Amino acid sequence: MKIFNKIILALMFLFTVEYAAAQNTYQFSLQEAIDYAMENNYDVIYSEKNIEAAKQQMREATAIGLPQIDGSIDYTDNIARPTSLIPGDFIGQPGEDIELKFGTKYNANAGLYASQLLFSGKYIVGLQTAKIFMEKANVDFFKDKVAVKQQVANAYYNVLSAEEALWVIDTTLSVTRKLAEETRLTYEVGFAEDIDVDQLELLVADLEASKVYLENQLGISRAFLKFYLGLGDQDTVILEDNITELVDARQNTAIVNRPFDYYDNVDYVSLSKQKEISYMQVKLEKTNYLPSLNATINLMTNAQRNEWDFFDSSGKWYTSSAFGVSLQVPIWSSGQRNAKVKQAQIAYEQVNVLEDQLVTTLKLQYQTARNEYLNAYTVYENKEKARKVAEKIFNTTSIKFTEGMASSLDILNTQNQFLTAEQDYINSALSLLKAGEELERLLTKSIKP
Repeated sequence: MKIFNKIILALMFLFTVEYAAAQNTYQFSLQEAIDYAMENNYDVIYSEKNIEAAKQQMREATAIGLPQIDGSIDYTDNIARPTSLIPGDFIGQPGEDIELKFGTKYNANAGLYASQLLFSGKYIVGLQTAKIFMEKANVDFFKDKVAVKQQVANAYYNVLSAEEALWVIDTTLSVTRKLAEETRLTYEVGFAEDIDVDQLELLVADLEASKVYLENQLGISRAFLKFYLGLGDQDTVILEDNITELVDARQNTAIVNRPFDYYDNVDYVSLSKQKEISYMQVKLEKTNYLPSLNATINLMTNAQRNEWDFFDSSGKWYTSSAFGVSLQVPIWSSGQRNAKVKQAQIAYEQVNVLEDQLVTTLKLQYQTARNEYLNAYTVYENKEKARKVAEKIFNTTSIKFTEGMASSLDILNTQNQFLTAEQDYINSALSLLKAGEELERLLTKSIKP
């Protein structure tokens, strides 16, 4: 029995050690969280793989115009050689058919084939397109990183706002519980009414329910932040910044004074690269009207044996070689090539329409984001003042209540007013920070490929 207990304890110890090792604690400022996501976010990692794929596609396109060499080895065992009949007249036996078997039982062939593309318009355009495709992959990678930055920042703000709201509830709950206990003691000695006790206990119950709700919201916010950071559910994240510091930092950036040029916007640059690729597709289809020139050289050797002695150095191998040039000239396709060119031109024109639409959209987005940021800033300032006033009123009313100069209804009203003001302040700060992130995204200058 003692041995069994020791085994159980050992297994429990190993499980505890393994579980603890699987847990990690991370402490991030906002910038540190963004930097970490740039290396570990799922979308960033996936997008980076697109760049690697584009590099290989460029190598593939380049290799088409370089020498191509292939080799082959063939072996045949003529188990039953075919029989041919020839007239006997050829060998002095008229009127008879002579049976003859041609060839040897064993045959082997080895060959080396080389080809070189001498001219192809499609190859030239393909190389240019592959280069542009590579540039677009880099721009799209940067675009994805900008989007992830905004996702991480907003998730970071959501966690901070939930923590701030929970702290307000906890603080208020502590004060209210103390008031409720003191009021109950006062009621028991006959210096307070039972309605005052009931009012405060009702406040405590409401605050406890709000606390449970906010704890759930905080858990969800943390889960999203860890997801954007590329962390596991078992990991712990501690945030170093607070809302006030981040709002002050955002206000000091003077972001509203920065000029907006849609030419630098990453969405526009990405679409511009797509436009170039679409134009190259038109050129690619036009190359179908051009001839192509290829050169080939073949080296062959073969052996024919009635005995399996291919590795006998005295056996004969018969070598042959050939060099050739192939010129392919398109003459008539019954309109097929022309239809493909027209389709490519239509696709290019469609991209031009998308470009005009995007320019209008970006200008509208910038004006909207700038106005929303300015509005959010104004609302934040007002809510910050209202919060301080509501806190002062609540604290004063709480003191008056303990001195018997205010009723429980006064506490109820001022507390609700205080909690509403606090929540409005947190929401206004959150809106300001998110509006700043949206404006920052639009103003972020794309890399120049």
